[in-house]
Amino acid sequence: MVRRSSSDRLTARDLAGTALVLVLAAALRFYCLGCEALWLDEGFSWWDAKQSLADLWSVVPQCDPHPPLYALLLKGWIAVFGESVVAIRSVNAIIGVVTTGVVMLAAREIGPRTALAAGLVFAAAPFQIEFAHEARPYTLLGLAAAMLMFGVLRILRAEEGAGRPGRTGWIAFVAGGALALWSNNVAILLLGALAIAAAGMFVFDRGIRPLLRPAFVAGAAIMLLWAPYIPTLAEQAGGVSADFWIPPPSWWRLANELRFAIGFWTFPTLWPLLALWLLGLVALWRRGDRREAVALAAVPVLTIALNIAVSLAVRPVFIARALVGIAPAFFIAIAAAIATLEKRWMRIAAVVAFVAVELSVARNLYIGYPRKEPWNEIARSAASQAGGDGIVLVASNQEALPLGHALQMAGLHVLVRGVPADFPAIGLAARYPSGKCTPSIEGQDLSAIRDAVRGRPAVVFITRRNNVYDPHRDVEVMLAWLGYRQAELITFQPGYLEMRRFVPAATGG
Repeated sequence: MVRRSSSDRLTARDLAGTALVLVLAAALRFYCLGCEALWLDEGFSWWDAKQSLADLWSVVPQCDPHPPLYALLLKGWIAVFGESVVAIRSVNAIIGVVTTGVVMLAAREIGPRTALAAGLVFAAAPFQIEFAHEARPYTLLGLAAAMLMFGVLRILRAEEGAGRPGRTGWIAFVAGGALALWSNNVAILLLGALAIAAAGMFVFDRGIRPLLRPAFVAGAAIMLLWAPYIPTLAEQAGGVSADFWIPPPSWWRLANELRFAIGFWTFPTLWPLLALWLLGLVALWRRGDRREAVALAAVPVLTIALNIAVSLAVRPVFIARALVGIAPAFFIAIAAAIATLEKRWMRIAAVVAFVAVELSVARNLYIGYPRKEPWNEIARSAASQAGGDGIVLVASNQEALPLGHALQMAGLHVLVRGVPADFPAIGLAARYPSGKCTPSIEGQDLSAIRDAVRGRPAVVFITRRNNVYDPHRDVEVMLAWLGYRQAELITFQPGYLEMRRFVPAATGG
């Protein structure tokens, strides 16, 4: 049975093990970081980071429904390191490595064996690697969740008289809570899960009631730090509740999202992982670490439950990337299960086998097939087909963001116009009220686009198959009215992207 270390002191073996885990985490997150172009969602991050500080607070939240902290961090980063794909994504790669270290710190509150196992399985977790390869704020939410978990476990251990001061835990808890809320809007559900778990423990566990007052103070501090963003969140929430693209939750969707968020991307492997997680919780409970077991169980279970409740009562928000915050608690519990093995060789074999399976899945992030939209190829083709005097139209207008980055990185110069207006087109009727910068095309005034197109020797039109922003093909109707005919169609995968080249009907080109 796993036992806690009687000393807080890190041994040379602990330090060496931690260093090796962090090297593994860094290798998996930095390798092939620039192999593919920024895709659409990352194009938002790039555009966000290029806005003024005032617009980060006012305009950006209308275009990209996330708090502005990540964009602010990325803005400072690219000011120093540039706007290349590697530079932009390296922020999250670094955050992913740091998160692995914080997960180890949290797991060490349970025991050194658990810490090393937790670090290894978290470092190689496919979903964590995937989002460390993307310039989006979800990895920042993962770091915040790891800090929260470290804070909770440190506080509980200090209360049990294990010799560690609780002050560090409270600082980590407040910092992690504020970071979570400033990283992602659904993080409020992660904090809600912890609040519900704490309320239950205060009711049923008299020994923990002395923590009630500091817990209230910590919660108030988190809310105070988050307060400046609450009015903006309320406005964003109104847009999401009016319309959002995520489908309603179901039992199939529950399993489908979990197989990505905490699994190995397949349904058959999800159930053994859940069984191993449950085994770790039972092991902690049986050895007397019941409060820790409750905390590690509450974060995944209650966070998922709250996500589903909001999805059923208001508007669907249940999606794998919004569940990044449950991963630290989940993998710490799995590590606790592995650490229960008495024989050292058995623990090593179990960790090696687990990591080997993770790496066999994660290899698809590097080789085998493209995962992101091929905007580098699209940019080269668009510039070639448009020629010096041609124009590129994009619908929806948000497609201009990854296209613009790819063109800039390739040093290509071509006129690009968003339809019905360049991004951000605030004030026009939006297809999704949660994204006010990307309007529908149907019913819009296209006179400015007609003027920009008229007389051009070539018009390149980039859109997606079954484009919901232009369901009646108004752009193609406009081009036909102007006397253009389609000369070529090229499709790109993934992303169902189409590039159509139009030329004046009187020409043969």
